[in-house]
Amino acid sequence: MRKIKVQKLTDEGFRKYGVFQDLTNNAQMAERVIPCGTFYPDLLTLDFGKTTLPTVSCCHVHKQDRMVVDFLEYHQYTCEGLVALDDDVVIYVGVPEMGALKIENIEAFYLPRHTFIKFNPMIIHGGQFPVHQEEAHLICMLPGRTFNNDMVSRVITDESEKGELVL
Repeated sequence: MRKIKVQKLTDEGFRKYGVFQDLTNNAQMAERVIPCGTFYPDLLTLDFGKTTLPTVSCCHVHKQDRMVVDFLEYHQYTCEGLVALDDDVVIYVGVPEMGALKIENIEAFYLPRHTFIKFNPMIIHGGQFPVHQEEAHLICMLPGRTFNNDMVSRVITDESEKGELVL
């Protein structure tokens, strides 16, 4: 099993995968947009295409003894947005190699709660792992039915091909 070191989320380290914004950092939000009092409009844009409506979903994840990567996915045409609500979580991302989903291309990041993260199209990702609590909830924004009409995925069953995320 491949060990993948979890990194601090930084603009430079995450740039090739997408962008993120701490939704509780008022000073940073004011620097990135034209604020309207205490309203910070249009912090991030999400391209959901033109074929389906944007949706809000919820991911409910549970703490595991080990953070094992055994599922990889990406969306060919649309981006995805996540915000961790009630705990910090660990996420993993990567780029497909000529469309192939490979564990060797994965990096892991520590996503503080209340931070919105955007995955660009064609960015490999998968489940999230709570850091402090036994469970965590995340809001997931995608075009409707993306899991059915714009998702390439792979379940890794061979133990030697899986990855383990290490804090």
